[in-house]
Amino acid sequence: MLFKMLLAFTTSSLTGITLRTPRSAWITVGLAGMSGWAVRDLISRQNVPELVATVSGAVTIGLVAEILARIQKQPVTVYIVSGIIPLVPGITAYNSMVGFLEKRFDEGFFLAFKAFLIASYLAAGLAIVPLVVRSLRRLLGGR
Repeated sequence: MLFKMLLAFTTSSLTGITLRTPRSAWITVGLAGMSGWAVRDLISRQNVPELVATVSGAVTIGLVAEILARIQKQPVTVYIVSGIIPLVPGITAYNSMVGFLEKRFDEGFFLAFKAFLIASYLAAGLAIVPLVVRSLRRLLGGR
């Protein structure tokens, strides 16, 4: 698991470098991606449905991104865009296309729908955190 966490960190960091994030955020972008992947992996090992684990990982990335954005005075999207990459269902979408190419249409449609659901749950998980943070700020009298 430690090796895979390192890979998630590296993937997020290199994506951040590719997307020209500020140099000061390269390490923290990797930490955001690694934390989201680790939470998703830990939860999925508990025989929890993959979609629930995915939402948990996305919420973790959202929380870490909100915290790091405040600390480093950067936009939240700096951390979210690069941090979400390890959770993107690329292999599922790839296997879906392979299924279609090999004329196994039932498997192709199933995997395409699964990839769509995972991507949708990632978006939902990322959308939850800013809404909660904004609501808490209003309740506590902040801006």
